[in-house]
Amino acid sequence: MVPEPILLALLLDRVPLLLFSLPLIVAASYVFAATHHESPTVIWWATVEWAVWLVGILGVVLLAVILFGRLA
Repeated sequence: MVPEPILLALLLDRVPLLLFSLPLIVAASYVFAATHHESPTVIWWATVEWAVWLVGILGVVLLAVILFGRLA
């Protein structure tokens, strides 16, 4: 079995710009949360919630693209 750090390195090698999406996800989550709430505490919790949703959805799409790419 391949160790986990090597698997992460292989994934980042296949998708080199993957880490550039993280600041964009955080920024989009913060802006969306700030437009829907007024309290700073609520904004931060909503930011975390939206970031988790976006990472989850985009992660599923990434896995689907990788799987379909391997089938071709």
